[in-house]
Amino acid sequence: MREYYIYLIEEEFATHYFGRESLIYHLFLEYNQSKQERKQILYKQIEFITRSIPTIRIQQKIESSLAHYSYYQRQSHMHTIEWNEFNSYAKLTIHNDYIHLQSTGSFEAETAFFEILRKYDRCFLAMDFSANKYGWLNPIKERKFV
Repeated sequence: MREYYIYLIEEEFATHYFGRESLIYHLFLEYNQSKQERKQILYKQIEFITRSIPTIRIQQKIESSLAHYSYYQRQSHMHTIEWNEFNSYAKLTIHNDYIHLQSTGSFEAETAFFEILRKYDRCFLAMDFSANKYGWLNPIKERKFV
């Protein structure tokens, strides 16, 4: 099973850390592995660089994009795609501070969710801590200063 934690990074930090997203990833990794007193400091840093998830808007975006497909279901703040044709399953749960995505099988179901989020905002960073993988859902172009 693949498991992603998806955070909406403040645009200023997303732009500044483009190409150096490993620094953001390691902040979250350290937070997950730290003890209580260190955890509070790291949480404040994470809170500073992230934005709240616009849950209602994202719920609407996902539902309007997928509602007409038989392999899609919604139950409150949880969305699932069970795409038997591709042996692909993904469950996306929307929280106020992050989005949690779990998937198995081939990548089609998780890719469908990633594509919707990517089109919604360019500052989503997905992290899979068990596989040590991370990346922007939509690569952020560096600003060119003239």
